[in-house]
Amino acid sequence: LTPRNICDLELLATGGFSPLKSFMGKGDYQRVLGEMRLESGSLFPIPITLAVSRNADIRLDTEIALADQQNNLLAILLVDEIYEGDPRTEARLAYGTNDVRHPMVSEMNSWGGLFISGTLRVFQLPRYYDFCSLRLSPAAVRERLKSLGHRNVVAFQTRNPLHRAHEEMMARAALF
Repeated sequence: LTPRNICDLELLATGGFSPLKSFMGKGDYQRVLGEMRLESGSLFPIPITLAVSRNADIRLDTEIALADQQNNLLAILLVDEIYEGDPRTEARLAYGTNDVRHPMVSEMNSWGGLFISGTLRVFQLPRYYDFCSLRLSPAAVRERLKSLGHRNVVAFQTRNPLHRAHEEMMARAALF
């Protein structure tokens, strides 16, 4: 697996991509691109897929090992779907550009052209040696927040370091 695949696998396994339990099949992939929704109707912003090379010896109803770059077995995927990806359409709809200077568009150009999906059996999460006390599952984050007694929680993502306006916006949002 690539580093991105490993992160995606971890988020699938821990519930960070809930309600997804595996890499997206074709139906979810197409609906997310067109409507930002899963087939179930749940809102979901971007495709979470597992790309493979067209030359890969992968067949339906077979199990494949998913390992990290050190060959640690992380999971087994029972392949129940193999389908064509559409990187140009995905780049345009999910990231707003086909410009290869965009890091995700550049990465997508190296993918193999096919996506696979199926039932995941996760054996272990990736190993980390830094920030261990901060690497919490979504359930553990909810439990920690509950134990701290916070009534309101604000999540905020930014592409650059927080500045005073961000801080003010979050403080005001927490009051609601």
